[in-house]
Amino acid sequence: VESKKGCATKLTFCDTSLLMYIHPTLIEKVCSMNHEMGLYPENFETVKSGQKCREYRLYDEKRQNIRPGDTITFYNTESNERVTVLVESLHIYGDFKTCYQDFWEEDFADQGITVEQLVQDTYQGWWSKEKEETYGCVVIKFKPL
Repeated sequence: VESKKGCATKLTFCDTSLLMYIHPTLIEKVCSMNHEMGLYPENFETVKSGQKCREYRLYDEKRQNIRPGDTITFYNTESNERVTVLVESLHIYGDFKTCYQDFWEEDFADQGITVEQLVQDTYQGWWSKEKEETYGCVVIKFKPL
C-alpha cells in the first residue's frame, strides 16, 4: 500500500494479473488514477471494439504519471464519445523505432509500410525527433473494462 496525494492509499501491483481478483468497480475505490487521451475516430473505434490493446505515446510528463492498475478514458476527438480501459503494463523506450520493432508483427505488419516509414510518419505528424530524444516513448498495454 502506497500513500498518494488526494487519496488515502493506493494498491500497487508488480504483476497486474492480480487485478483480476479485484472487482472492476473496486478499482476506482482503491484510488487508481484515471487519465484522459484523445484518439482520432478510426483509432478510437479499434479501442472501443477491443481490437487495439496498445497505445504508443511520447513518454512526456503526462504519460510518466500512468501506472499499471490505472485507467485511461480515451475520447473520440470528433464525437467526444468515451471508452475506459485498464492499464496492464507500460513498456518504456528511448526511441520510437525500437518500440515499433518490438510490437511490429502484432500491431503494424499488415499496414504495408516499413518501420522506418512509420518512424518518419511519427516525426512528421506527431512528435519531433527532439522530443523523442528528450522524453523517449511508451507503449501502454491495456484491456477493456
